[in-house]
Amino acid sequence: MRGDLLILLADGIVILCLARLFLQAAGLSENHALLAFSKRSTDWLVNPLHKILPIKKYDPACLLSGLLLYYIVFTFITLVAQPTAFSVKIIIANFILSVLNTIKSAAYVLLIGLFIRMALSIKDPYSQLSVALERIYRPILSPVQFLKYGRYDFSGSILALLLWIWLSSLSPQITRQINLWLLQ
Repeated sequence: MRGDLLILLADGIVILCLARLFLQAAGLSENHALLAFSKRSTDWLVNPLHKILPIKKYDPACLLSGLLLYYIVFTFITLVAQPTAFSVKIIIANFILSVLNTIKSAAYVLLIGLFIRMALSIKDPYSQLSVALERIYRPILSPVQFLKYGRYDFSGSILALLLWIWLSSLSPQITRQINLWLLQ
C-alpha cells in the first residue's frame, strides 16, 4: 500500500518534470502560469542536475531527474519488501521499470496536453499555450495530418487513441512480464 502511494507521488512529480521539459522546448514564456508552476514544483529535483547537464533546446535534467526518481522509488520499495533478496536481476528490473514508467508519464503528459489543446482550440486558439502546444504536437501529428475534414482536424484523435492503448494495455502487460521475469 505504501509502495503504491510512493509510485503515485513519483508519477505526479515526473509528470510535472516532463511537462516542464516539453513546455520549455516549445518555447513557452517563463512567466506563463503552467510553466512557472511546473518549474517551482520540480526545481528541487532538477536544479542539482543542471550542474551536470546544462540546458540546451531540451532540458535533459528534467528527463534524467524523472528516471532517477523512479529508480530510487523502485529500489526503496524493493529494499523494504525484500532487504536480503537484492541482486543484479532486481537492479536491472528496477531500471527497466523506471524507463517504462517514465515513458508512461510522458504518455500522460501528451494525453493531458491533447485535452488542453482541444479546449483551447475552442476558447482561445491564439494564446501562448496554444502556440506552444502546436509546436509540441506538430512533429508528432505530421504522419496523420491527412485526417482533416473541412476545418475539423482528427489527427489528435488518432494520437489520443494510440496513447490510451499504450497506457491501458501495452504498458501494464510489459510490467507484468517484468514481474514474472523477477519471479523466475
